[in-house]
Amino acid sequence: MANLLSIIIPVLEGMDDSHLKRQLLKHFPSQAQNFTTIEDSFTLLTSLRPDPARLRPFFQSWSQTNNSAVTVAGLSNRMTMLVHKNSPVADESQLFRSVASLNRIVDEDLAVVGKVLHSDLFYAMATNICGDDEWLLKKHLDPNARAFKAWKDQNSLRNKDIMIGLLTTLVHEIYTHGEVEVILPKFTNWLEAEFDFSKTDLKNTLAWITVHCGPTEKNHFFYAVSSIFYYAKAMNIKLEEYDLSGIISDYLNKKALVMKTISAQLTAVAQLETEAI
Repeated sequence: MANLLSIIIPVLEGMDDSHLKRQLLKHFPSQAQNFTTIEDSFTLLTSLRPDPARLRPFFQSWSQTNNSAVTVAGLSNRMTMLVHKNSPVADESQLFRSVASLNRIVDEDLAVVGKVLHSDLFYAMATNICGDDEWLLKKHLDPNARAFKAWKDQNSLRNKDIMIGLLTTLVHEIYTHGEVEVILPKFTNWLEAEFDFSKTDLKNTLAWITVHCGPTEKNHFFYAVSSIFYYAKAMNIKLEEYDLSGIISDYLNKKALVMKTISAQLTAVAQLETEAI
C-alpha cells in the first residue's frame, strides 16, 4: 500500500537537478516518523464508526492545515507590492514571471478554473461526513492546528524574506500531493462501508480529495518550483544559501502534532463509547 514518502519521493526524483531537488531529497526521508504519525491519524479516522462529536474537531483542525489559497494569494500580493513601492528589483520581468507561476497554484482553489471554490468542496465533504456544519465552529479548533496555520502564515506573509514564503509553499504543495493520494482509498472505503450515501452523494463528498489527486497538486508543486527560480533571478538571490531542513522539519513536526492530537481525541471518544456499552 502506498504511503506518503512512496508518493512524494518519485515526484522529487523527477525534478531537474538543482539545489532545491538535492535539499528536498535529503530532508524529506528524515521525516519518516512524522509521516507515519500523519498516516496513522487518517487510518484511525477511517476505521471508526461515524459520530459527529468526534468528527467535528477532526475536520475543523485538519482544515486549518490544508487551507492555503488565501496565504498563497497574499504571498503573491507581497511580491507585486515590491513594484508598487518601488523597492529594488533586479529584473521586474522575472518577478512577474514568478508571480504568474505562483498564481497558478490557486486557480482551482479560487474557482478561476473548475467553477467551484475548493473551500466549498471541503465544506461539502466535512458537512456530509459530520452530518451538519457545526464543525465550522472555532470551539472545535485544536490549539496546535491554530499554531500550525499561524506558523505558515508567518513564513509566507510576515517574514521579511519572501523566499522563505515561497519555500514554505513548495514544501506544502508536495506534502499535500502525498496526503490526498494516501487518503483517497481510505476515505472511499470508509464512506462506502459506514455511510448510507447514494453514488452522487459519495462522489460529491469525495470531490475535495479527488480534484486534488493525479496531476493537480503535482502541477502546483512544479509551479512553486518555477516561481522560486524566477524570483531568485528577479532579486539576484543565490538559492544555494538556503537550507530547507528547518522549513521541512518545522512543517512536518507541526503537522504531525496536529494530527496526533486530534487522533488522540478520536481515541478518547471511542474509548468512552466502549466503556458506556
